[in-house]
Amino acid sequence: MSELTNAVIGTTTGKQTFEYTWRDMVLYALGVGAKEDEMEYLYEKKLKAIPSFGVVPYWGTFGITPYRDIPQNAVRCLNLDLKGSLHMTHEILIHKPINPMGDKLTFEDVVANVYDRNGKGSVVRTELTAYDQTGDKVFTNIGDIYCKLYNAPACESYPKNEVIFPDRDPDCVEKDFVPNTQSFLYRLSGDTNRTHVDLEYAASLGFEKQIMQGLCTFGYACRMSIKQLFPKEPERMKRFGVQIRNILYPGTAIEVQLWRVGENKAYFRLMNLSTGKPALDKGFIEFNS
Repeated sequence: MSELTNAVIGTTTGKQTFEYTWRDMVLYALGVGAKEDEMEYLYEKKLKAIPSFGVVPYWGTFGITPYRDIPQNAVRCLNLDLKGSLHMTHEILIHKPINPMGDKLTFEDVVANVYDRNGKGSVVRTELTAYDQTGDKVFTNIGDIYCKLYNAPACESYPKNEVIFPDRDPDCVEKDFVPNTQSFLYRLSGDTNRTHVDLEYAASLGFEKQIMQGLCTFGYACRMSIKQLFPKEPERMKRFGVQIRNILYPGTAIEVQLWRVGENKAYFRLMNLSTGKPALDKGFIEFNS
C-alpha cells in the first residue's frame, strides 16, 4: 500500500470564480426537493438561499472559471489512485448569508490535513472558502475524502466524531420522498458525475441503478432540518455537517430525525426508510438565535 505524508498539505486547485444568478439558486432548491410550501426558495420575490447551496462550487462544474468539465477538488490535484475512495464527511460554515439573487465569488480548494486510519487507508481533508466581491468570507466547505489505497503512518489519527445521540426519541422528524428523476435534476447544479445518471456506468461499479449525489442528500437534510428547527429563516444557519454513510437510490422515502442538544444546536441523521439505515449519520447543526 502506498503512503501519504503531510507534504501534500497546501496543495490547491488555484483561485477560481463561481458566478451564479437567482435561477441557479431556484434550480438548486428544486434539486434538493423544495416544495410548494417553501416558496422562499422558489420565487425570486423575497428569495432566500438554502445554506447548503454553498457546496455547489466544492463539487460542481457550471458557473466556475477556469472551466472544468468534471467536478474536482484539491484531492484530484494529488494524482492519486482513487479506486475505492469516497466522500466520507462534509461540513459547511456560513460566515454571512449567501446572496440569493446572484453573485461572483472567488474561491480555492486547499488540502488542509492528512489523517491515518491505522492501516485501513487514510483521509485527506480539504477546505474551500469563498469570498464575495467586497472581500468578505461567505462560506467554507470542509470535506473529508477517504483514500482506500493509501496509508499515512506519519500523520495523526483521524479524529473521532463527537456526536452522540441522546437516549430518547427524536424531538422532531421531517419526512420526504426522493423522486426517481431527482439525481438528473440535481445534476443541473453542476455535479456531472456519471454514476448518478448513467445506468450502465453505475452497474459497472456494482450499483443496482444510478445513485443519489451525496451532496444532494446533504442538501435535502439541510432544507428539511431548517423546516423543523427555524422555518422560513435559513439565514440563521451557522454550521451544518454530517457523515455520508450509505448510498441512497432515487425513488426512496426518507426521514430526518432531529435532537435538540442546546438552545442553538441540534444533532440529526437522515434515514432511508426502505432499508432502516442512515444515508447520513452523526450530523450537527448550529444556528443563530
